[in-house]
Amino acid sequence: MPSDAYQRHFLQPHGQGSLPDASHSATVTDPACGDELALDLRVEGGAVQEVRFRVRGCSGAIAAASALATLLPGRPAEAEAVTREEIDAELGGVPAAKRHVLRLATRALAAALQGSSSRM
Repeated sequence: MPSDAYQRHFLQPHGQGSLPDASHSATVTDPACGDELALDLRVEGGAVQEVRFRVRGCSGAIAAASALATLLPGRPAEAEAVTREEIDAELGGVPAAKRHVLRLATRALAAALQGSSSRM
């Protein structure tokens, strides 16, 4: 059963929506399951100031994107600014069947900072 933190991020996601003044954006798709994560970032002075996302996918994809949006602001605009392990910890542990969403979130971050969309 998912943790309380996982359920909170799924039911009340942080940063859901689009960011019209985004400086960096990307959409990533996991072809194995079809989850899609569109990530918008506003970067200023080398740090991420604001994060918004849109997800078409499972509860885990929504929860992972919400955790990323919670953890990322104020961090350096680097692909490694938030790790899979940090997202997992923020969510109180991701169930084994949903662990692919950790990769989806970190791939979206890397793609946004590189200014590209990709498939995993």
